[in-house]
Amino acid sequence: MLHGRERECAQVDQLLAAARERRSGALVVRGEAGIGKSALLDYAAARATGLQVLRTAGVQTESQLPFAAVHNLLLPVLDRSDAIPERQKTALLGAFGLGPGAPGAPGDRFLISLAVLSILAETAETAPLLCLIDDAQWLDGPSADALTFAARRVQAEGIVVVFSARDDPAKPFVAQGLPELTLTGIDAGSAGTLLAERTSVEVAAPVRDRLVADTLGNPLALSELARSLSTDQIAGRAPLPDQLPVSTDLERLYLERASELAPDTQTLLLVAAAHDNGQLDGVLRAAQALGVGPGALGEAETSGLLRVDSAVVSFVHPLMRSAIYRGATTQRRREVERVLASVLDPDIDADRKAWHLANAAAGPDAEVADALHAAAQRASARGGHAAAAAALDRAAALTATPELRATRLADAAGAAWLAGQPDRARALLDQATPLAAAAELRARIAHLRGSIEANCGTPSAAYAILFNASELVTTLDPMRAARMLGEAGQIAWTSGDLAHLSEVTRRLAELPDGGVPGFVGAHVITGLSGFLRGDTTDTAARLRAAADLAGAGQEPRALVAAAAGAMFLGDDSRAIDLFYTAVAKIRAAGEAASLPAILGPLAMVETLTSRYAAALADATEGLRLAEETGQLNPAAHLRGVLAVLAAVQGRPEECREKAGIALNQAITQRLGPHAAIASWARALLDLGAGRPAQAFDRLEALATAGPGEGNQMVMLMATADHVEAAVRTQHQAAATAALDRLQAWASDTGARWANALAARCRGLLANEGDQDPHFAEALRLHAPGGRPFDTARTQLLYGESLRRRRRRADARKYLRSAHETFERLGATAWAEQARSELLASGETARKRDVSTAEQLTPQELQIARFVSQGETNRGIATSLFLSPRTVDYHLRKIFAKLGLSSRAELMRMFLSDDTLAGQSP
Repeated sequence: MLHGRERECAQVDQLLAAARERRSGALVVRGEAGIGKSALLDYAAARATGLQVLRTAGVQTESQLPFAAVHNLLLPVLDRSDAIPERQKTALLGAFGLGPGAPGAPGDRFLISLAVLSILAETAETAPLLCLIDDAQWLDGPSADALTFAARRVQAEGIVVVFSARDDPAKPFVAQGLPELTLTGIDAGSAGTLLAERTSVEVAAPVRDRLVADTLGNPLALSELARSLSTDQIAGRAPLPDQLPVSTDLERLYLERASELAPDTQTLLLVAAAHDNGQLDGVLRAAQALGVGPGALGEAETSGLLRVDSAVVSFVHPLMRSAIYRGATTQRRREVERVLASVLDPDIDADRKAWHLANAAAGPDAEVADALHAAAQRASARGGHAAAAAALDRAAALTATPELRATRLADAAGAAWLAGQPDRARALLDQATPLAAAAELRARIAHLRGSIEANCGTPSAAYAILFNASELVTTLDPMRAARMLGEAGQIAWTSGDLAHLSEVTRRLAELPDGGVPGFVGAHVITGLSGFLRGDTTDTAARLRAAADLAGAGQEPRALVAAAAGAMFLGDDSRAIDLFYTAVAKIRAAGEAASLPAILGPLAMVETLTSRYAAALADATEGLRLAEETGQLNPAAHLRGVLAVLAAVQGRPEECREKAGIALNQAITQRLGPHAAIASWARALLDLGAGRPAQAFDRLEALATAGPGEGNQMVMLMATADHVEAAVRTQHQAAATAALDRLQAWASDTGARWANALAARCRGLLANEGDQDPHFAEALRLHAPGGRPFDTARTQLLYGESLRRRRRRADARKYLRSAHETFERLGATAWAEQARSELLASGETARKRDVSTAEQLTPQELQIARFVSQGETNRGIATSLFLSPRTVDYHLRKIFAKLGLSSRAELMRMFLSDDTLAGQSP
C-alpha cells in the first residue's frame, strides 16, 4: 500500500481510465532515490485492470548498449512487428541485432522510433496498453530517444507511458514536452503508518518525527532505518544515534547489510551487480568460475538484497547494485569483469564482451580498443549514436597511438553530435585536437566543431573555424573544402557579412575543378555575395544556375539550396516543387530532425503564394519537431513565419508572441533573415490594422538594420509594404529609394510578382491623374495568379485611389474582388479594410462563413492534404510520425467538421476549394 500518495495515485488512475476510453497519455515521475517512484509504477501495474502491461527499466551497466531497454520492453510483443511497415520493421530488427537494418537509411533513429510507436499502437489494437519504464535516467540513449518520441505522439490509441527518473544532475533524463510529476517526502502521519508496518512495536511519536525530519519523509530511507534500529529505539525506550543516515547515505546501509553475508554470497552479489542484463544463467556461470557454489544465491535472496524472477536476477532497489559495485576494490571489480567476459559467446555477445573487457582493462590495450571500436560501428549501424560515442570514447582511452586515439575521439564526437549531445561532442573534440597531426583529420575535427558552433554557439566563431580549416584540404579533399566553405558562406549570409561572404566566394573559385562541379551551394553562395554587393544581374544568373543543377537524384541539402535560389528569383512553382521533393525524401528516410530547417523556408514560400493553410500546417509541424530536437535557430525561423501568418489572418496576440520569441533568438545569434521575417510580421500587423506610421517605422528600421539584425533579401520581399507605409505617411523619398531597389531586382530576374509589385508601387507614388496605367500594369502582371494576396492588395489600393477620385462605380469592381479574396484567404484585417472602402463607395459587403481550412487544426489539415494525395492511413502515419490509429482518429474528426462521409469526398473538396487545392504535402 502507498502511504501519503493519494493525489499521485489519483493522477495515475485518471490516465488508466482515459486509456480504457482509447485516450492516450504519458507521465514522467521524478524524485530522489527511494522517494517512491518505483512504488507508484507498481501501483499503476496493479490497477491496470483490462490493460496489457509492458515493463522495462534502465540499468546502469546497460546504458552503453543501444536499444537494450526498448528491446526488453518490446520483447513480449515483438511478433507484432510483422504488422508494421516493412522499412520500420527492418530498421527496428536491425537495431535489436536481429536483422541487417533498413536499406538506404541504416539505423536512422527516427525511423526506429517510429517503429517503436507503431508496435505499441499495434499491440494496443487488442486492448489498451500500459508501458512502465523505471529508472529512466539509466536508459541507453537510443532507448530514451525512441520511448520519449513515442510518448509524445500517442493520442488516440489507448496507450499510457509512465517513466520514473531519479534526480541526478550527472545523468539527467530529458523528456521535453511530457507531463511531469515530482514526488516529495511523505507527511508525518503517513510516515508513522509506514513505520508501524515495518516494525513489530508501536513507533514513538518523537522517534517518528526525528526519522521524518532526518530523512525528509523519504519512504525507502524510513523503511531501511526501521530495519537498522532496535525495537527499544523504535519504541523510544533507547536513544537514537546522534547521526542518522539520510536518504543520500542509503548506499552505506546496503553495504553494511551485504558485509554481514558469507564471502561467497558477497562475491555473487558483486557478479550480479557487474552483469549487464541479469540473466540468471550468466550470473551463475560467472560465479562458478570464481569458485562460488549455487547455494550463495539462496542466502542472497533471503537477505532481501536480491531477487530472481523469470530467470532474471535483480536487486530490490537500484541503489543496491551501485552500492555493491562501487563498494568493491578496483582489483576485485576487474577480476569479476574479466570472468564475465570469459563466459560470454564472442559472436552472439560481442558488444557485452567488449565492454566487460574494457571495464577490466588497467591501461592501454589495443585488442580491447579494437573490440570496442567494432562495437561502436555496430551501434552506429543500429542508430545507437550515444552508445557508439561511449564505446569510441572508451576505445580512445585504451589506444596508445596518438593519431589513432585522435581519430577515435573525433569519431566519438561525431556520434555524440548525431545523438544530440553537443556539449559532449565539444569535449571530445577538445581531447582530439592536440593529438591530431594529419591534415585530413584536423579538417574533419574542425568541420564538426564548426557545424556544432553554428547550431549551438556563436556564428562568427563557426565561420572562422570552417573558413580557416577548409584550407587544410583544398587539394586533399576539395569536396569537403567546398562543403565547409558552403557552411561558412551560409553563416556569412545569415549575419549579413559581405566581407566574409566575398572571402568564401573567392575561396570557392580557387578550389580545384574536382571540388565544385555539381555543388549547388557554391552557386547560391556566390550569387548571394553578388546580391549584397548590389550586383543583382550576377545574382540572378548564379541562382538560376543553382536551380538548374537540382534534379531528382540530388540529396535534400542540394535541393533545398536550389529551392532557395528559385524562391529568391520569384520562381515560386519551381521553389515549391524542389522543397516538396526534398521534404518527401526526408520523410521517406524517416529523418525527422532534418525537417525543421526545410519546413521553415517551405512555409515561407507557401505564405508568399497565399497557401496559408499549408503554410500553417508545415510551420506548426516544423516548430514542434525543432523544439523536440533542440534546434533553436530553425525554431526562430518557423516562429517568424507563423507570426507573418498570424499578422495576415488577424491574430494579433499570436503574431506579437511568436515574433517576440523569434526576434530574441535571432538577434542573440545574429540570424538576420529570421530577425527580418519577425520584424516584417510586426509591420504587416500594423499595416493591416491601419497603423501606417508604426509600420513605416518598423520597415524603415529594418531597411537600415545592421548585420545580423536584418536581411536585404527579406527586405526586398517587404518593399511593397515599405512603399505603401511610406506613401501613407508622406515619406516620399524613402518610398522612392525602396522602389528603386525592387525595380532593379524585378528587371534583372524578370520575376512576375516583383514586376507586379513594382508597378503597384509606381502607382502609389504617381500623381492621382497618372496612377491608372501603373495599377493596370500591376493587375495585368498579377493576372496569371500565384500570389492572390498580393493581387487583392493591389486591387484594394487601386479601388481606394478610384474612390478618392470619386470614380465610385469603377472602384467597386476592384474593391469587391479584393474583399472576396481576403475573405477566402482569411485575411481578416484586409477584408475589413476592403469592406470599409466598399461602404464608402456606396456598397455593402457581407462577411462570409468560416472556410473549411479554418475549421481544421494544423495537424488535421496535414492529414487531409495527405488523404487528398491518395495516401493510406498507414502511409500518412509514417510521414507524420504518428500511429495509424491517431491518423484514423483525426480523420474521423475531419469528416465530422466538414460534413463528409468518405475519403473520395475529401479529395473532391481539396480539388474544388482553391484555398486548399494544389497544396501537396
